[in-house]
Amino acid sequence: MSSRALRKAQREREEQEHSRKLQEQQNEEQEDEDVEDDVPVQPAAKSAFAVLGDQDDDDDDDDDDGGAPLADDEEDDTAPAVAAAPAPKTSKKKKKKKKAKGGTAAHSVAETEDMDEIDRALKQLSASSHGASGTTAAGVDNAVNETSRLLAVDTSHLHAQNEMRRLFGRAALEEHDGEEQPQQEQVGGNRRQQRRGQQAGLAQALRGQGGTAGRSGGLAAMALRRNLFVQGKEEWPVATGGGLGMEIDERRADGTILYRYVHNRAYQDVQAQFETCVESMDPNRLVMLLRHNPYHISTLLQVSEIAKQDRDHSTSGDLLERALFSMGRAVHSTFAKNLAEGKARLDFARHENREFWLASWRYMQNLSMRGTWRTVYEWAKLLLSLSPGEDPYALWLILDQYALRSRQDLDYLNISRNSSFKAVHHDTPNVQLSQGLAECRAGNQNKGKQALFTAIGRFPWVVARLMQELSLDPPPGVWGKEPRTEKEKLYTELYATRAKDLWNTPENCALLTEVASAVPPDTPSAAPDTAEISQSEARHVLLSDTPALIALLPRHFTTRMSSASDPLPPDNSLSSYLAGRERPSGPTGARGLGSAADNLRELQGLYGFFSNLFPWFNPTGEGNAAGAEGTEEADGADDGQGAAGRNAHPSEEEIARRIHEAGVSEDVIVERTRRMMQLQQSFMGDLGEDEELAGRMPGVRQVVEDLDQVEEEMGRRARVEDGLEEEG
Repeated sequence: MSSRALRKAQREREEQEHSRKLQEQQNEEQEDEDVEDDVPVQPAAKSAFAVLGDQDDDDDDDDDDGGAPLADDEEDDTAPAVAAAPAPKTSKKKKKKKKAKGGTAAHSVAETEDMDEIDRALKQLSASSHGASGTTAAGVDNAVNETSRLLAVDTSHLHAQNEMRRLFGRAALEEHDGEEQPQQEQVGGNRRQQRRGQQAGLAQALRGQGGTAGRSGGLAAMALRRNLFVQGKEEWPVATGGGLGMEIDERRADGTILYRYVHNRAYQDVQAQFETCVESMDPNRLVMLLRHNPYHISTLLQVSEIAKQDRDHSTSGDLLERALFSMGRAVHSTFAKNLAEGKARLDFARHENREFWLASWRYMQNLSMRGTWRTVYEWAKLLLSLSPGEDPYALWLILDQYALRSRQDLDYLNISRNSSFKAVHHDTPNVQLSQGLAECRAGNQNKGKQALFTAIGRFPWVVARLMQELSLDPPPGVWGKEPRTEKEKLYTELYATRAKDLWNTPENCALLTEVASAVPPDTPSAAPDTAEISQSEARHVLLSDTPALIALLPRHFTTRMSSASDPLPPDNSLSSYLAGRERPSGPTGARGLGSAADNLRELQGLYGFFSNLFPWFNPTGEGNAAGAEGTEEADGADDGQGAAGRNAHPSEEEIARRIHEAGVSEDVIVERTRRMMQLQQSFMGDLGEDEELAGRMPGVRQVVEDLDQVEEEMGRRARVEDGLEEEG
């Protein structure tokens, strides 16, 4: 290399060295400026309250960190926030502190000792406070916290649309929503065509409340989305809740909050109108009341039952959803949060609260027909969480079915094995059998078979009845086993009829047969359950609408079932504004008479009821006149037979068949018969004075004779049944 090139390289090296030194000097000056800026900000010491606040924040951070692990996308989302932190400035501070550590060692040691004493005092105070509480800062028992955690409700699973979207996809759900409404069909002579016409007429009458569809004529978009229980629909009418609200009744020491629904004066007036419409037994009056008060809960429930009796399950479910939507709009501002934490409670003794139980139960039955079992299970948990100790609807008799059908095996195992619930469902065969099946489905075959072995040995009659439903040959360990008490028979029929679909698979049938075959014939079974059927269990069976199960209930429960809007009210029912408007507990005939117009409307409603129930019932006498004219025109062979057939004495079997098909208790028929006779007698005394009334009711005296005949038949049936029970 030439000397010129060497000098050039040397000169470049010196320039680089000089530049490096200048850069280092600038960095040192920058560090000094940073330190000077940071010194005033550094606190000398914190107050005790500030340190306590920091500890609370740290506890919150620890709770968040103890949750479920973050997903990859969540980690990516948090990465920019971490990168945005001033990391270089922090490193400079640390370096400068290390450099200045030697200069201020004495002052730092003294300050550190002072801070250590404060920290130690605060830690001792915190530890003593936690130790004094025992469980939580509020003094709540750990068992209550565990129960609330298990009963926590995920409100997203309360909406059936979410599950249907997961099952069938968004496109299928939108296609279902976009279908045209059914048009009014021509009603013909066919009974099926008449039923279709009635369904279309009721649905069209109720859909016509909201005017034009769409957001301009329906509910607001905000009201559609923000509802705790049910997502609203655009075609629903635009109206308020009518005076329905919710308030806090009690803040309990265990951390739970007791709520209650309340009715203002306007709502109470509508409730009184509803009671009058129910007494008239005229469905058209109920529909008219609903058109004027589209979100009145009792009317919605009653009209929903009318649609259900007409087999219009779509309209029935829509009305139930509207009732729950109205209740969701009325909830307290803290109800949703406490419900999600399992701490919300409702008192079943209040009539206003019982409407929510009834609406939720019927909505669950409607959802069961759609197969949205995950939604049904969440609703069952919601009702159980509102009164876990009392369980007024005996949900433990069916909760296992909903859990297994919705694939919530582990969740059901955790809830059913909680110590707080064992006293509620102790010695219930369906719970123990379902626990074994849930263990097997969760992958714990050995533990599940052991649980099934124990349950089959304790309740062999239940498995024998289940195998009969599955058409399986029972092994010697369960063959010939029968329930010993009425309560055991009820439990057996409930489980066998409901669980047969769950067990009716090749794998489950093989599992049941294998475990049942391993049970020795001489295995001691559980002690006889001699306890009486509770009111909650009777209410559960009555609401199931299964005649075979209702027949297993004691008669003192079935005779009390006089109101479909409030089935079997509890004995400790709290009196409310409805107490002054309730009908007397005695026979219906003891009720007083109102005005002539009101009595006439009530009597006409009773006419319609008995005319639909008994075809031979003729309150006006018009059919007899027509029959007489017809027989005069007929040939001699048929002369008089038509009228004789219409006026023939109905047989006892015919009366029993009509009553059974109608699903009305005999006591209700007797009470309405007596009430009708009372009204008839009052009108018979007024016929001579009021010619207009006499013209509107030409066959009053003949009706009294028909009613005497019906009541005589009903009384004879009751005496025969009482005699059979005494002989048994």
